[in-house]
Amino acid sequence: MPKYRGRKLLDRLFLRHELPIMLFLALLPEVLMLGVSYFWIENRIEREMSFLADATARRADKILKVTQANLKQIAEQTKAECDQSAMAFMRDKVFKVMYIREIGIINDKKLICNDVKMFEPPVLITTLEQTAIAEKDGDIALVPPMPTLQGGKSILVNYRVNANRYVNALIDPDIFAEFHEYVRLGEVSDVLLVRQDGKAVVSFGSMSEQEIPPLSDTTDHVRYYRGNLLSIYKSTDYPIFAVVSASPAFIIRQWTREALYLLVMGGIISIALVLLLKRNRRHSSLLEHELWQAIENNQFCVHYQPMMDMVNKRCVGAEALIRWQHPERGMIPPLVFILIAEQNGMIRHITRWLIERIDTELGDFLKQNSDIHVSVNLSPLDLGADGKDLASDALLFSHIPQQQIIYEITEHSLMPEHAVCCKKIMQELRDVGAKIALDDFGTGYSNLSYLHRFPMDYLKIDKVFVDSIETASLSRGLIDHVVSIAGAMQYQLIAEGIEHEHQMHYLLAQGVKFGQGWYFAKPMPASQFVQFLEDKNG
Repeated sequence: MPKYRGRKLLDRLFLRHELPIMLFLALLPEVLMLGVSYFWIENRIEREMSFLADATARRADKILKVTQANLKQIAEQTKAECDQSAMAFMRDKVFKVMYIREIGIINDKKLICNDVKMFEPPVLITTLEQTAIAEKDGDIALVPPMPTLQGGKSILVNYRVNANRYVNALIDPDIFAEFHEYVRLGEVSDVLLVRQDGKAVVSFGSMSEQEIPPLSDTTDHVRYYRGNLLSIYKSTDYPIFAVVSASPAFIIRQWTREALYLLVMGGIISIALVLLLKRNRRHSSLLEHELWQAIENNQFCVHYQPMMDMVNKRCVGAEALIRWQHPERGMIPPLVFILIAEQNGMIRHITRWLIERIDTELGDFLKQNSDIHVSVNLSPLDLGADGKDLASDALLFSHIPQQQIIYEITEHSLMPEHAVCCKKIMQELRDVGAKIALDDFGTGYSNLSYLHRFPMDYLKIDKVFVDSIETASLSRGLIDHVVSIAGAMQYQLIAEGIEHEHQMHYLLAQGVKFGQGWYFAKPMPASQFVQFLEDKNG
């Protein structure tokens, strides 16, 4: 075990120079914390701004795609002419499409009718901006919020039928701010949705259009302009940009507010490092050595967490959870030893052991019950996140049909630097019939930016959101949004950590079909799981 010997050598080196190392660790956080805190704060704000700008651009892209598609249907159905049939068709669209609040038909700069009424005589539109249309038939033009006949202001999306006729949809500007409440940028800065000509379509804040740099497809995502920090993301299919701005005064204010806190934290970290480093290094080194022995001596076991079809009240499978039955320390949870296994490369051996054990324990049973599946958690290293050229063969089962396997991965596996290798193995697993589930969905940042790039079948809603269903309206909103994403991308949803009946009923009401948690059953050995499944499914 060369890696174990190397770690042991490092431990000896630490013990030999223990005093100077501890003094260095005691002083280093205090010295560096204040100096780097400004850059840390700035970087954090940049990340949050980038998330908000990217999410807003993607949100705009989705809204405009849906709106354009429905306006195209209206144009084809009505030929941009008004009658009772056309008005009924438009009313049906307003009722069914959540983004659209009103639809109208305009001929020769005159509003002929909308989804509510026929205008006799037609209403002459005198505002030049309001009558803006695209250069080509079938394209759309965006008009900044305008006063509407029904009150308030709405963004106009004008769909060109021909040079003299268009149909338009009115959209509430606030619908573009859906992501804003999920980040801590309410006081941070201004958020704008800007056309390529520099005209703001949506504006949340006090930033003016003159403070925005020239926009093009090559504009940097993050940059400074006229002293302000900007994050700029372009819609995929439309010449519209999401711009988030933060002034230097705001960044300095955030820094001064948190610098003292960070300095105190530096002192606490120093003390904690001095007290715990020696103990943790010895403990980690000892566990690493014992972990090799655990693999050799077969000290692991597998418990199965049943997964339920909450609609039909049936058990449809289970998630396989590995446990370490230490001969002296008792049951050691995965959170302790999986991290060590990932650090020293043992995780692939453990994953292979897990697959072989599931094959042995449930192979015959699952082959006789083709409607039952088992899911296995994969580490990013199992997917080649460490840069090693891996094949998917090591992750395949020998006895259980791959069609009954779900491989669960975390959002960390979808980090940009892992994308190519992970996507390749994921696709290979799906090619042989297996399914892919994204575990702990909603707890990372990659869900919106990278989700559509990877081959997947299921999204798992993290327990932290399920726990807050009754008390936190934000979590409810996030669950609703996850359901919306899953529906749009044709993924099935699995909710984790269900412990109460009211959680199950809420999730069912939102369209979540599958769930697991202690409300249904705790993880159990294979024999108990088989009995549980037979009892539940008759």
